[in-house]
Amino acid sequence: MTFGTILDTSMDPMEETRFKKKHSVLINQLARKTHFDVQEVETLLVIYYKLQKDGPEKQMGVNKSQFRDFLHKCLNMTDDYLMDKIFLAVDKGPVQYLSMETWITTLSLFLRGTLEEHIIFCFSVYDMMGEGILGRETMFNLLRTSIIGQTEEDSEEAAKDLIEVITKKMDLDRDGKISFNDYRQTVLANPMLLEAFGYCLPSRGDINAFQTTFTNHVGKM
Repeated sequence: MTFGTILDTSMDPMEETRFKKKHSVLINQLARKTHFDVQEVETLLVIYYKLQKDGPEKQMGVNKSQFRDFLHKCLNMTDDYLMDKIFLAVDKGPVQYLSMETWITTLSLFLRGTLEEHIIFCFSVYDMMGEGILGRETMFNLLRTSIIGQTEEDSEEAAKDLIEVITKKMDLDRDGKISFNDYRQTVLANPMLLEAFGYCLPSRGDINAFQTTFTNHVGKM
């Protein structure tokens, strides 16, 4: 089954009715706790269900490899280095499959998340050690991998230069590290710095393109 077929959310009417009835409680719960309405949750869960059925064996849900492929092809999220960290931020559990709830809440964050939600998410992606701070080594590793088209030596020098520039902007308490509060306050004042350490959210263009596949609310959020 191709992604085009999966994104065509039509199903056999009887199968669709059974699916919606079976998950009606969850659908309404997810509509209340995310940025989607009931119809949008239903449609996105149909995509989830089609991916689940398209798996190599009878699956309990959408596996992480499928979700990674989905994000790559449908939202153009292609940074392999950050993708592993994005998965840890999205679903910290050791389970092989993403639950329906994780699927919907993640798409809600990516497609319609508030700036505050994006700040929390992006910092959790960058904070590889889970320490609540971004030290110089962490910043160096993040920035070095985001610099392309240069030799390793040049990319390391460019990363060091970027660290100095970003630290001057973000290290509000001048302790040589960027805390969550430093990052949050800086991004609230200048949202353009949200993904200063690497892209971990889809672009507005890719968001709108994907939303046209399941809703008429594109550009209204």
